[in-house]
Amino acid sequence: MKILVTGSHGRVGGNLVRRLLDKGHDIRGFVYPGDASRAGKWEGIDAVEVVEGDLRDYEAVSRAVEGVDAIYHLAAAFASPHSHIEYLQINGMGTLHLLEAVREKVPNLQRFVYACTEAIYWKVEEAGRLFEKPVSEDMVSATKAMPYFLTKWIGEELVMNYHVQYGFPSVVCRFATIFEPSEFLTEDGVPKFCSLRPVLERLRRQKNPTDAQREQLALMEKAWEDGARVLISRCPDGRSFKQEWADVRDIALGLSLSLERDEAVGEAFTLGGMLIVWEEDVPKVADYLGVGYTEATMPAPNFFEFDRTKTQNLLGYHAEHDLWSTLNTALAMQEGKETDVVPTGVRYG
Repeated sequence: MKILVTGSHGRVGGNLVRRLLDKGHDIRGFVYPGDASRAGKWEGIDAVEVVEGDLRDYEAVSRAVEGVDAIYHLAAAFASPHSHIEYLQINGMGTLHLLEAVREKVPNLQRFVYACTEAIYWKVEEAGRLFEKPVSEDMVSATKAMPYFLTKWIGEELVMNYHVQYGFPSVVCRFATIFEPSEFLTEDGVPKFCSLRPVLERLRRQKNPTDAQREQLALMEKAWEDGARVLISRCPDGRSFKQEWADVRDIALGLSLSLERDEAVGEAFTLGGMLIVWEEDVPKVADYLGVGYTEATMPAPNFFEFDRTKTQNLLGYHAEHDLWSTLNTALAMQEGKETDVVPTGVRYG
């Protein structure tokens, strides 16, 4: 099968392309010209054709879809040097360009898989994320934050409307926050999600701190001196942070299944699978890495997991990587060992 992958050289795209190549597919990668630092990721691979283009350029998009059997639309403005208007042009209009190009040139497309985000569940008006029950696919927030979250949702709406109106074989995958092992560890050699350093540095920068903040800073400074490098974060009500993530290899797995499973067409799925509970997992991480840990209450809650029923039953998705798999892969990559992960590389270079 000839498959177009927009964003083929990114964090998710690189690992998806590897999986698709292993399955015998031919790939056309659509690469943003401003992402030149990663443009050589697939050099020398005959089954990968790379074309440069901007999603805002309809002619470039139209050329990219010619002759393909399936499309993975991963490319987006994300953590990028673009204005809100440009975010909408890239993530919204860019998606519409793809859909219209397919409608014009690829009447027999077998699959259109769109990458969306877990952030469409978060309410703009609420600080933090606090869900007493698992988050299911029907719990989309009525409000979404600009620029990335809202513009990705607009893209999802377009893709699913084209499924209903024009019969597009659309599938939406909403990604949990992704761990890519080469980016997993801090300069202190600990996982970023529970690193003490950024919290400590934030407290040090506070202007006119309260007595409680001064006390918290003093306790953390002492913990750091005593060897603490990781942190058990707690919600304002005292409960441990709890969050479901995904290893980038599992995201690639879920995307691959979206192509293979006919039951997936017309559906949206949340791809997660790695549940971390700080008070349970951080002490184990600290012991494994030979560092100390402390704990602190954060100003906003972070407490949620996903309902996996739909993803497991319709998509057949079961995450293969847990915290320890990601951590051990990250340590191996840090030592220069070969792994099954395609590193992200530098963005917008």
